[in-house]
Amino acid sequence: MRLWLIAAATAVAATAFPQHVWLDVHGQPLPFDTAGELMEFMRTAEVVNERPIGIGINQSVKVTLEQDGVQSHAIFREVDVRRSITSINDVQYRFFADSYLFECAAYELATMIDMTRVPPAVLRTIGERSGSLQIWVEDTLDEESDAFQPPTPLAWVTQLWDMYFFDNLLYNIDRNPGNKLVTSDYRLWLIDHTRAFQFKFEILDDSMVRVPRRSWERLVSLTEDDLKHALENYLTPIELGGILKRRDALVVHVERLIAERGEDAVFY
Repeated sequence: MRLWLIAAATAVAATAFPQHVWLDVHGQPLPFDTAGELMEFMRTAEVVNERPIGIGINQSVKVTLEQDGVQSHAIFREVDVRRSITSINDVQYRFFADSYLFECAAYELATMIDMTRVPPAVLRTIGERSGSLQIWVEDTLDEESDAFQPPTPLAWVTQLWDMYFFDNLLYNIDRNPGNKLVTSDYRLWLIDHTRAFQFKFEILDDSMVRVPRRSWERLVSLTEDDLKHALENYLTPIELGGILKRRDALVVHVERLIAERGEDAVFY
């Protein structure tokens, strides 16, 4: 582990980033003031080019969108595999799903709890193919490079805690190095959630020790109707119920941490 990461792990600070400016194919800011405007562009812009990404097992495609002279890249995912039971890394999953629908669900849920780490994603049909379209994260850094030195190490660790919290809520079993990206401002972005929302009602990893207060407060205030209204186009009733059950499991876990360490040592 890098020395700056070890040093940062003993303290906490809020991560404050301005609203992200998404870039076009030339690296210039896209002319959209809100996520809603960007998502409407992704739903309606013409696909003028596409090519396989060449990594990952689901054969995702990088597309170029164009509308009124504006061009941007996006990633198109069309995987939608469902099995009654499957085994991954010696763990069995009932009602296993690997679906493009979960990318949209992850974005919507992240928005609901103010977890601003998932790029906007929409449903989209390209030709006869149904899938999800997510804005491409341009201008990324290599986290494994020796040059990767966040100017605020503590803020970087806080972002990793955000990721652990979010993956526990989604039961995301596929968070690998290729599924997290870092832009040049050292902002962490979480992508590729097609294997999230598994049929598991416990939390994914009970070693989670820090929790973002703002997202936590929003999560515990969500009702079943809130989730259904936002996510019923992407998740089955069982998958929706899984969010609530994992929320309950997170409540038990967080309350235990607070009893052991105190609230200020748990929330940031």
